[in-house]
Amino acid sequence: MKFRRKTFGGVDELDVLRQMEALQQVYRSVYENQAAYYQALIDERDAMIARLKRG
Repeated sequence: MKFRRKTFGGVDELDVLRQMEALQQVYRSVYENQAAYYQALIDERDAMIARLKRG
């Protein structure tokens, strides 16, 4: 990540906050996709177990 620099005193805090928010959104999206994937696997397993119990 590259941050916009201020003339005096380091980096632009608003730029840092914007970039951190964008990064948080990417991580949240990846997490939600992974959670949906694992939930689908669990649902598939539960359906298989139910089929096996029925005969």
